[in-house]
Amino acid sequence: MRATVRESTSGPSQHASAALGPAASDSWPNHQQVMTGLGVNANVHSWHDGELKPAIDRIAELGDVTWRVIIDRADWEVEENPDNPQVIDWGRYTSIYETGKMADLWDTIGYINSKPGQEVMVNVMGGVPPWMGGTQIEENKEDQWVRMIASMVAYGRSVRGVDFTLLGPLNESDWNGIEGPQVGPEQYTRLLRKLILRLDELGLSDMRLVGPDTASASRAVQDYLPELEKDALVMSRLAHFAIHSYDGGAAGTADAIRQTGSQPGPAEEPDFWVTEYAGPCPGCDSGAPNPTDWSSAASSAAQALSLIEQGASGLQQYDAWDGYYEHHESMGFWGLLAYDEATGKYAPRKTYFVLRQLIQYIPRNAVRISAATNHPDCRIAAFYDKSSGRITLFGYNSSDQMAEVTFTLPGLPQTVQLSTYETDRNRNMEAGQATALINAETTYKAAPNAVFTMTGIMSKG
Repeated sequence: MRATVRESTSGPSQHASAALGPAASDSWPNHQQVMTGLGVNANVHSWHDGELKPAIDRIAELGDVTWRVIIDRADWEVEENPDNPQVIDWGRYTSIYETGKMADLWDTIGYINSKPGQEVMVNVMGGVPPWMGGTQIEENKEDQWVRMIASMVAYGRSVRGVDFTLLGPLNESDWNGIEGPQVGPEQYTRLLRKLILRLDELGLSDMRLVGPDTASASRAVQDYLPELEKDALVMSRLAHFAIHSYDGGAAGTADAIRQTGSQPGPAEEPDFWVTEYAGPCPGCDSGAPNPTDWSSAASSAAQALSLIEQGASGLQQYDAWDGYYEHHESMGFWGLLAYDEATGKYAPRKTYFVLRQLIQYIPRNAVRISAATNHPDCRIAAFYDKSSGRITLFGYNSSDQMAEVTFTLPGLPQTVQLSTYETDRNRNMEAGQATALINAETTYKAAPNAVFTMTGIMSKG
């Protein structure tokens, strides 16, 4: 879960174009910032015997969603098991994994799995049991931690049959011991190695890890990445290098990964995810509903553009829905969907429509392509999906004035008819006037302080 304070990390200019170099018309597009994980964080404590199903339905409607499904806290093994940590007593663990929040975890993932196009990553959030160290993982308890995490993965996959191959085993280990246990870079790398070997022993060699999920992007780059790079096995099983950012800064993560000898992820370019990002939400960690619905949503859009400009291949918005967090001992109100406790119903906030404009027309594995704007207040990022031929532009007009802006997509080989959608303080993904990309350019009138999407399918041949 997010920490309440972040250092300021400088990002690109607010008016920077999404320029990645010209694309040759005979091989367009010619670069590979592959969008591998656009989605949300999702707290399983809200399952409530299936009450959550309509909320999952609504989030799945966003498109190809990558879900960072959160189990909170990491304390389900309440009493220490004195047996050899290399042995898993499944009789003991069955009683743990078939009750309470662990049962909610499987039910939540199972329902997400039933929706087409959805991908699940499990994230373990919050402190560990007191006997293990509480706000830290004591060195002589590391093997017990490995058994706890590995048994959870094995039970879900092999016994409950839920589908996930991505795991974020620790959360914000550079922070305060509340969001996750305090684990330094050396111990973090050692724990991941032990966990990988144990998962392999359990026949789960297809599991890939996502991390370090630090609160500070700069610490991820400066402290954790150098230690991870020393271990070839860990790097080979790191699907996505992951940071958190609540200010739109990525601390040079893409460049840092590029300089390593082994890059995580399948993309040609360095692959990193921002597994938590969101606009400001004062009090939302401590039981106060979001008082700034539209400004928070607009800030989320601006942050998404900044992080994409800095090379992020994945963004998981915090949070899918309002819900109780054990490690804060309060309701959290970051949700795209607001929860009404009296009725048990969910209703979309502005951030829902902003994120829908980003995800709905950018299928998983679409690539970012070159795009430029001639207006200082209109930012844009453009994407191409090879399988469908879809071109999508996602942008934000941060000014208080209508902006007539020209967008250029160098190397675009043909005319593309574009549908348009806008979300602002008063409208929710409202369809606008159609336009077209002709000779790699289109002119568009963006409403004041509005998020907009322009999308269309290239003709075949």
